Amino acid sequence: MAPAAADVLVHPDKLLDVARIVEEQANSLEDQLLTKLGQLRIDAPSADVISTQSIDAWNTLIADGDRSYAGQVREYVAGLKRLVSQLREAAKDYKVSEDEKAAVFGDRGKHGA
Repeated sequence: MAPAAADVLVHPDKLLDVARIVEEQANSLEDQLLTKLGQLRIDAPSADVISTQSIDAWNTLIADGDRSYAGQVREYVAGLKRLVSQLREAAKDYKVSEDEKAAVFGDRGKHGA
């Protein structure tokens, strides 16, 4: 199961840096999944009932479907990408907020007066 959502505290000036790092990791994980997904699926060693049913169960659990391990990794990657979007949006909101404060306070806002 993918980790649960948690609060993440990031210094406002570092939001875009964190978004970039998270995005790089999400893309790397996604690339690994795409390149190795074929290795997760296996074929039955023979055509007997036990082999075919066992392999079907394995492939369902590991590689196929939304609740498979591969599906859970895909959902985790999607969650990371949602976090990247949230971080970028927060950075944009922070920039607007800082610009509004500077406009209201003029030079006093920039010099901490």
